[in-house]
Amino acid sequence: MLDYLIINATICTGLKQKAVIQPVGILGNKIVLFDPDTELPEAKETIDGGGRILSPGFIDPHASTGFGYFFPNAADHKLYQGITTEIFGNCGTSPAPIGENLKPTMERLSGEIGFPFNWTSLEEYFKAIKDNLQFNIATLIGHSTLRGGNLEDWKVLKDQELEAMKSSLREALEQGGIGFSTGLIYPPGCFAETKEIVELAKIAAEKDGVYASHIRDERDKVEEAVEEALTVCKGANIRTLVSHLKAAEKQNWGKIPKILKELEKFNEENPENEVAIDVYPYTAISTKMRAFIPKYILKDGIKEIKEKLQQDEVVKSIADWIVSRDYDLSQMLVISKENKDFAGKDVRQIAKEQGLSEAETVARILMDNTEAWIVYHCIDQEDIDAAILWEKAMVCTDSWSYPINAPTTIGEPHPRSYGAFTEYLQRYVKELKALSWEEAVHKITYLPAQFFKLEGRGQITTDYYADLVLLNPETLKVNATYTEPRSLSEGVEFLWVNGEMVIENKTVKPVNPGKILTHH
Repeated sequence: MLDYLIINATICTGLKQKAVIQPVGILGNKIVLFDPDTELPEAKETIDGGGRILSPGFIDPHASTGFGYFFPNAADHKLYQGITTEIFGNCGTSPAPIGENLKPTMERLSGEIGFPFNWTSLEEYFKAIKDNLQFNIATLIGHSTLRGGNLEDWKVLKDQELEAMKSSLREALEQGGIGFSTGLIYPPGCFAETKEIVELAKIAAEKDGVYASHIRDERDKVEEAVEEALTVCKGANIRTLVSHLKAAEKQNWGKIPKILKELEKFNEENPENEVAIDVYPYTAISTKMRAFIPKYILKDGIKEIKEKLQQDEVVKSIADWIVSRDYDLSQMLVISKENKDFAGKDVRQIAKEQGLSEAETVARILMDNTEAWIVYHCIDQEDIDAAILWEKAMVCTDSWSYPINAPTTIGEPHPRSYGAFTEYLQRYVKELKALSWEEAVHKITYLPAQFFKLEGRGQITTDYYADLVLLNPETLKVNATYTEPRSLSEGVEFLWVNGEMVIENKTVKPVNPGKILTHH
């Protein structure tokens, strides 16, 4: 007897095949796909999916730290988007391995957020979270995490420190990491040379992992930054993901189509080293404000920033940096509630209210809170559309499983955290009709499953794991906005993870059937 039988639903298999109405069963943790004319077995529960679309569960290829899993309902906002698998450890930051030099930072974060920090290895971290997972997870190993744990001086790499990072990376991959990531705009990763990244990516390639890169520049030098990612791809002989591809600031708008052509050419000439991208369907970025000041201010660590920002010459360098980078600070919104006097206001507005220059305002905000988060509207919609519609593009939230029930939270989420996948389907299928349902589902199911080699995921076929989402295309709606980012999406009516129902009649159930996915 089946556990569940879903009838009358329109099936998008994940393979871009024409959708058909076809019965789908769930037995244990696996899918049973029936021909339309087959006599159906009995089931403990039959669900009439008439008027709805049944899809493989969506895969989010780009999340961050993984600290949210210690809290109940940490993934609700993603489940309501149809996400059944999340890959975190992106942008150079992962929950493990924790080297000796990184322990003080982890202890500080543990105290600030409220999660228990009692691990150093990836294996120990997995043991700590394995019973708390609402959906499936996998992790990359972060370059900045490796650097932060093993380097004494972020700007000077010693031979023995590189060997320590390689050893630590190899061990974490053997314990279940599925690849290696960099965040080359953030310290300490931003101080690394390309040859260091190639050497580490080679270790990931040995384990059939991927290389995912927040590239070194997403503005004036975005083409050169993409080229560096391709250099790593070829030098390490590794599948490569260019993270949240974008060309920020008006002077760079229109660059994405050219970059995509370069990626296509690279893939044609290097078929053994596939390059893909992930994209979020928004024209604003969300990151820490300190990403918008000269790198030298950060070289001695975050603790030293506040004192430096009180120096006139440092503020002058920020002013010069703003001009050289052509930042439009009227489009930069402070979203951290910790910045009580500034939250919800743009930098230019704050400057006017405080009687300060823009550079002085940036310094003041960071002195108030070095972890201040901002939303910055600086991306061209046409570039985003081109990236989303590219054949090798996956959709991502670019967010961690935000610990919405944690005792304390850090900053405010970007609306993509709660709505990226819903926004994608709403805009590109329902509104623009730029993609069919079959094409749109493929980009968020089978494509990432294939790229990351998640065996038995991303497709509706017999004996694949029963990660499934039943959604109503008529009621599908994104509710998260920049000013109200914590608004859940609508449209997902039922959702299963490994055969267990997690959303029933639009309501999340108190179950944790998620698994840790590895290449083992």
